[in-house]
Amino acid sequence: MKKLSVFITSLSTIVALTFNVGAYADNSREETVLKISLEETVQRALDTSEELKIKDSEIKKSKGVYGEVRSEALPHISGQSVWTNNMDYPDKATGKYHDHSLDNGISASQLIWSFGKVMYAIDSAKNAVEATRLNREASRQDVIFAAKLSYYSCLLAKNTLSIAEKSYADVLENKKLIGQRSYGGRSSKYEIVKINADVAARIPAVNEARTQFDAAIETLRRVIDVDFDRKIELEGNFQEQYTDFNYETLVSAMYAYEPSLQGLEKSIDSAEASVKSKYASFLPTISAFASMNYKGDSNENSFLKKDELDNYSAAGLKVSIPIWEGGIKEAQLSQAKANKEIAVLRKKQVERNLLLELKKAYLEYQQYKDNLKANIEAVSLAEEAFKQTQEMFSSGQVSITDLNIAELSLTNQRLNKEATLYNINITLSKIEKLITEKYEHEKL
Repeated sequence: MKKLSVFITSLSTIVALTFNVGAYADNSREETVLKISLEETVQRALDTSEELKIKDSEIKKSKGVYGEVRSEALPHISGQSVWTNNMDYPDKATGKYHDHSLDNGISASQLIWSFGKVMYAIDSAKNAVEATRLNREASRQDVIFAAKLSYYSCLLAKNTLSIAEKSYADVLENKKLIGQRSYGGRSSKYEIVKINADVAARIPAVNEARTQFDAAIETLRRVIDVDFDRKIELEGNFQEQYTDFNYETLVSAMYAYEPSLQGLEKSIDSAEASVKSKYASFLPTISAFASMNYKGDSNENSFLKKDELDNYSAAGLKVSIPIWEGGIKEAQLSQAKANKEIAVLRKKQVERNLLLELKKAYLEYQQYKDNLKANIEAVSLAEEAFKQTQEMFSSGQVSITDLNIAELSLTNQRLNKEATLYNINITLSKIEKLITEKYEHEKL
């Protein structure tokens, strides 16, 4: 009885330890294996993108320029305190100078009217901030597309590897059929050599597919910034149903939402406002000013007493009229006009390129959709033909060459289907990139 009790106690301890070790192993595997979907891939790529961080800094820079320009329209207030020790001066200046003087004061100025110079400069800077934000959104769409491209490349490589392994398994099954026929005395030495050659030929294909998959995973790892000691497992697969698009609707959406075009439009607005500001710089500027001072002089005290200081105040208007500044305003106006011309031409250039890209993506998408229907049917027929060929080979109605051709045909049709699915998703991602309206866009 005592032995039984000791055995039960020992068994309980072993079970407990085994459970703990198993639980630790499961937790460790969860930490070292990253199961990732397309959505998470995109989000990780956005979170770790250096390019977006650079664009964020460019937005901060443009906002700083905007704040600097806008300050010209706001009051400027400054204070000062000046203590002077006139250590030496001629006797004839005795009535004008004192040994010690103190001047404490505050001054303010406010622009009243500049004929649009400051107002248009503010508009130009504000539109430049909006253009920078839209450029950031265009970069964001580029990052999303790159993440999708990497993820779909991994899916294609993964499915290609699976097909290559399935082909290898099918050839091994064919080899078993040869063995069964040999046992019955119906297989020649040629067929045995041929099937062994077919088996050997599949091994490099499997190895190459595995290498391509590993390379695709490493590329994905770089895109989403995952440590090298973590294994990546893909969640999800290519879908087989895809929506239809109307080309005219896609074009309208591109013109309405594509961030590069919207950013260039803001750049044109900014350049146009800058031209108006430079024109206005040839005209007078009117401003108001005021000052209050508490100051005095003394020949006796280094630090003046209260009864030696008096209050002074002044206010007025100032008109500044540019007459000749060495041609700087003319040069600035010429630069502003050139910047506007460049912005207009750049928008036309990008517009044509994006329209061509959208047209090609739409046509390819339609073609691949039609191809997919044929691919699905071809795979189904090839699977049926392969099964029938195996049955006929078992009964001696077809040769090993016919069986190998049937298996290769099935493998090729499977690969063609995966390639079509990959191409559909890539062209769909291009279309989504060009018509997106999901901006991370804040108002100024």
